[in-house]
Amino acid sequence: MWEMVNNRRVLFGENRIDEIPGILKWYGLKKVFFASFNSNPAIRQRICEGLEAEGIDYVIYNKIKGEPDLTVINEGRDVFVEEKCDCTLALGGGSIIDAAKTIGMMATNGGLVEQYQMEGRQVTQVPPFFLAVPTTAGTGAEATKVAVVKNNHNGLKKSLYHNTMIADVVILDPTVAVGMPKRLTAATGMDALSHAIESYVSLNATPISEMNGLQGIRLIKESLEVAYNQPEDLKARANMLLASYFGGCAISAGIGIAHIMAQPIGAMYDIPHGDACSIFLPLAMEYNLDHATEKYAKIAEALGVAEHGAPAKENALAAIEEVKRIRKSIEAPDSLKSYIGDKPVDLDFMVETVQKTTGHVACNPRKIDEQTFRNIFNLAL
Repeated sequence: MWEMVNNRRVLFGENRIDEIPGILKWYGLKKVFFASFNSNPAIRQRICEGLEAEGIDYVIYNKIKGEPDLTVINEGRDVFVEEKCDCTLALGGGSIIDAAKTIGMMATNGGLVEQYQMEGRQVTQVPPFFLAVPTTAGTGAEATKVAVVKNNHNGLKKSLYHNTMIADVVILDPTVAVGMPKRLTAATGMDALSHAIESYVSLNATPISEMNGLQGIRLIKESLEVAYNQPEDLKARANMLLASYFGGCAISAGIGIAHIMAQPIGAMYDIPHGDACSIFLPLAMEYNLDHATEKYAKIAEALGVAEHGAPAKENALAAIEEVKRIRKSIEAPDSLKSYIGDKPVDLDFMVETVQKTTGHVACNPRKIDEQTFRNIFNLAL
């Protein structure tokens, strides 16, 4: 028994962002809450000129710098309401999209984001129309109903979600991702690979999530290193946007130990989420090896490293080595050392933090307990 929540419409291809004004006009929308990061000024201006040509008003909200926190989301909700916006447009990476989907939800449901995140406040009203344009290829936030928010009060990075928070329309346009810096390409690429692999071996995997996960893995194998080494390659950028989207669709099946640890520890030590995933993904695969051998062998096929007729475990091990090879080739991190440095490590506090945020997840192929967190954390040092 399972269910899936999908976007109503997905547009893929070069220059599809030029269709944004027409889409909004068709829905009769008058004023856009435009969440955007300052790294995309030319693309943002192009969209704004299109909106103006159609007589659609907008207010730009560009305070989302880095992972969204309570302050930036609560302030965004106030702007949305005060400006009398009737729809949300997000142009940016996962942080922008997660913040925008939360701001839109709160515009009709009221309250503070921490009430939904920590106190169980329920979504009771449908949010305004939401259109998402991802500019990075990793989080898959445009395909999910989930938003990850950093809580300023307790330091936790925790999710909130509702079926209605998913974007109504998604535009996957490779022209907005061309030239993305190498470091960001690597981090977001490893995040997308983590989504695809962890969802595929999840105990809650479905035929649809498995299909999306494997296709995401194939595309990442084909294009991540190309996108890293040739930032202007449109085909590679297009494939990575697709891979990220498929990964976002796939994680409806749930996350595993790599994300369970990457999300809270990333917040604790100020590690970019994709870098944390890069560190923990191979360790998670090794931990789960004997409990998901056949599936890791299928992943080896998707990665192009499976040997026909070889034992499943041999191919599963080849998949793990290929993930490590890809990680090294794009200079993604393999250790926490450079982030933690000489800071004292309180393992008890680390375990407590993980369990407060994502440690409840039960879909990892192998059972997880407190000692698991300790062991994998030590292996990551």
